[in-house]
Formats: sequence, C-alpha cells, structure tokens
Amino acid sequence: MSRTGRAAPGGRSGEAPAGPWLEPGEIEPALILPTPERLDAGFPVALARALAGGRVAAVLLDPTGCPAALRTELLAACRAHCRDATVALFLEGDPATVIEAAADGLLLRALETVEPARRVLGLERPIGVATGGSRHAAMEAGEAGADWLLLGEGLPVERRAELVAWWSGLFVLPCAVPCPGPEAAAELLAAGADFLIPPASIWSEPEAALAPFRTALAAKRT
Repeated sequence: MSRTGRAAPGGRSGEAPAGPWLEPGEIEPALILPTPERLDAGFPVALARALAGGRVAAVLLDPTGCPAALRTELLAACRAHCRDATVALFLEGDPATVIEAAADGLLLRALETVEPARRVLGLERPIGVATGGSRHAAMEAGEAGADWLLLGEGLPVERRAELVAWWSGLFVLPCAVPCPGPEAAAELLAAGADFLIPPASIWSEPEAALAPFRTALAAKRT
C-alpha cells in the first residue's frame, strides 16, 4: 500500500482536523453510525441520544438526505453534537460540502474521485472509499490514497467476514463493514473489522438498538 499508517475515523475535530493518525494496534473497534435516508429537524436530538452511550468513532451523513431549507442548520447541529462527544462527522459524496460544513472527512463511492477529493481536502481530513465486495477495488482504493475502506456492502455476512479477514490480514488501512445486527458483530470483529456500521433502523430507538452492539464491542476481540 502507498500508506503505512492508519487514519482512524474517530477523534477530536476542528475546523481543519489533524487526524488522528494512529498505528494499527492503537485502534479500538467502534461504531460508525449511518444517518437515516431522510433527516428532519428532530434528528439532532436522536443523534445526541445515540452518541451518549459511547463507542462511536464517527457519524456518516449524506447531505442529500437533508431538506434543502434545513441543510445548513442540520449539519451544524450534527457537527456540534459530534464535537461534544469527540466523534468525527463524515459526509458522503462532495468534498466541497465537507469544507463548507467544517466536517471531518468524506466517504466516496468511486475510485476516480479520490484524487480530486484529496486536492480539495488535503491530508488532514480522512477519505474513506466504499469498494463493495471487490478485492481488486479495495487494493486500488488503498493505492489511490484512501485512509479507510468500507467493505462488503451487499454481501452476505459470511462473505463480508471473509473479505474483512483477507484485508486485515494483509493491509494496514482500517476497514469498516456493515453489520446487520448484533448477532453478526462478533463474527465481523473476529475477522478483523475496525468499525461496524449498524443498520439505519437503529434510529427508531437508538439507545436500546445500540446497546447490544456496544456489548459486542466491549467483549475481548479475538
């Protein structure tokens, strides 16, 4: 890989965040929370409740899910709650919006967008790349300069675990993986997942829905 260190999605955030840049052994498994497909004015309250339980490294928000009239207000409120909880706020899709919203990083879904996004964001804001089930795409994303990968979207849990085990056994960049339920968490963590992404259904009752995920994370990683 072109990078030997790992850029973790969690940590303190400033207007131009400085990392954190961590060695592989320093990363503690944690959650990355995806926001609902559509956000409303009440979402920041639910977000604060979800973050209060800890073990969250980042929030992943798609700005297109915000009503246009509320977008600036919602992004600012979510950023404030993330800062209060020492959690990173990652946006999907547009590096310019990351700068405008003073967010901490970006998730991309196309390899060809990594280099232009890096020119906009510099080295301080981590860039993640979703590579689905493709091992080749994962390697290409690492070579293109991704700081972390989102692996296994659309795959059965067993294949997600196989992909994560392959990646974590060979490469140093951290990986996140969708985790459909707490029953799958132990398997994905044992395979080497650094970050679990629970389903968006957690937002109906975030504290109760996230509790078993946090229990799985608290257990010793094997």
